[in-house]
Amino acid sequence: MVLAICLAPAIAQAVPDLYIAQKGSSSVAIVDTGDNNTEIATLPVQQDPTAVAVAPIGSPIYVANTGSNSVSVLNIKNQLVATVPVGNQPDAIAVTPGGIAAYVANAGDGDLTEISVSTNTAVQTIGVGSEPDALAITPDPSLIFVANRGSNSVSVVSTPLAATLSSIPVGQSPDALVISPRGFTVYVANAGSNTVSVINRSTRTVKDTITVGQDPTGLALSPDGSTLYVANSGSGTLSLIATATDTVTGTLNLGGQPEGLALSPDGSDLYVVEPSQNVVQVISTVSESVVSTLGPFSDPTSTGTFVGQGDLIALGTAVPLTIQNTPSQDNLGCSDVLGRPRHFEIVVPPKNGTVSLSPISGIFTYIPNANFSGEDAFAFRCVAVSGGPAPISNTATVALLVTFEGTNAGGSSSMGPLGLAALALATLLARIRRKTHTRPS
Repeated sequence: MVLAICLAPAIAQAVPDLYIAQKGSSSVAIVDTGDNNTEIATLPVQQDPTAVAVAPIGSPIYVANTGSNSVSVLNIKNQLVATVPVGNQPDAIAVTPGGIAAYVANAGDGDLTEISVSTNTAVQTIGVGSEPDALAITPDPSLIFVANRGSNSVSVVSTPLAATLSSIPVGQSPDALVISPRGFTVYVANAGSNTVSVINRSTRTVKDTITVGQDPTGLALSPDGSTLYVANSGSGTLSLIATATDTVTGTLNLGGQPEGLALSPDGSDLYVVEPSQNVVQVISTVSESVVSTLGPFSDPTSTGTFVGQGDLIALGTAVPLTIQNTPSQDNLGCSDVLGRPRHFEIVVPPKNGTVSLSPISGIFTYIPNANFSGEDAFAFRCVAVSGGPAPISNTATVALLVTFEGTNAGGSSSMGPLGLAALALATLLARIRRKTHTRPS
């Protein structure tokens, strides 16, 4: 069984941001998490909806319908605008960070369908493993990792080449998958072996295996990437994993059969789908306790984790920028759809360099470590009130591919018009642009 839950950005004060696919009624329940978790609408889709994905700016919303081999496309006004035929038994769906394309995992065909966001049409298919059941896209977004339940493997797909590059053996029946904010680590829930595989993106190998509860079928990662949440459907528990050490630090007893997971944009609330009880539990990640229960729903179903952005939207696009003998400098982008001031914060610093940031303007400067070349990244978010608790945006990632000319012997930690002649060349794989969005009528 698969089920779908998704958090989407709120574009106006009353716009809902929690979408729950209901297999029992072939519909999507829409809950406004900003208004006491009020269910405000139920939209009919096609047969057996199982997965939901929301574009980075909150629209469109994609619903994979397993029973009808289709994807329903909704707009931010909660209207059905298109139905896209895809492959056999679509079980999972994800949208690229730049919002250009959506990819659907067709479990019955062993392939992915790429959907153009601009035209809502299927443009091509890409072969993967047997029974693909979950997928996630790297922040770049150059790679897609696909969990293949039938072949106990994870396919690594190149989006530019539209081809599978390699296959990574994992545990039995991989059923969920998430990628770290910087895009260098992939976590896979193996339902058949009660474990989580930890994959190193660079080497494309499993670097660690973590034992969790029975039948893990859902994953969620905190915005800073420090905590991994695992829904164990077979044991009715939630495992908490510290990603710094890849160890289980706690277990919450929830009862029922927890499957789908989704975190609020600031990471404070974890939504847990309980199909056996037809409800969604809301867990405070601070107190690690259930604070409310939503529903009842009609056989809620989900295959993974989908996180929206709230009223503040941190934006990233894959626009290459070459920096020669100067600091790697650019502007971070964040849109507040309600027109409030924005402040920028670093969530995860780079591993192989330093980054300085103006919290007001969003201008950043990245400086690589001495003689470093290769992949680096940092993650940021924006807040409406500096130092305030909310609202907080999604976490966006700036991915870097660093090369150097000449000698970068000592690196640098300060800016100067002529003092960085030996600084490494940096090519930004993801350039962050400022964008302005208006509230829809």
